[in-house]
Amino acid sequence: MNKERPCELNQKIKRLKTSRDQLKLSNHEKAKQTKKLRDRTKEITENRDQWRARSKELDRQKEDLEQQIQAAKEETERERTRANEERERADKLQTEIEAIWKKKSRT
Repeated sequence: MNKERPCELNQKIKRLKTSRDQLKLSNHEKAKQTKKLRDRTKEITENRDQWRARSKELDRQKEDLEQQIQAAKEETERERTRANEERERADKLQTEIEAIWKKKSRT
């Protein structure tokens, strides 16, 4: 077995400590980066879920509004039909009244 001098042993110890410290620092930096990425992933996931919920709510509101618009269109059409019927009835009555006035004026 080779006996090493204390100077050489001290140099090896110093290199090992430096190497160990660099590995610790590197692992610490990687752990910090991993935590940042994990937190960012969680934040993005929560944000996505919020947007998804908001989107579903807006879809429901859109469907409700479309139904209200359709109901309003149907009601408008019914009112238009009823108004036309009333106008025709009024025209008939006016014609009958004019006919009666003509008969009265002849006699």
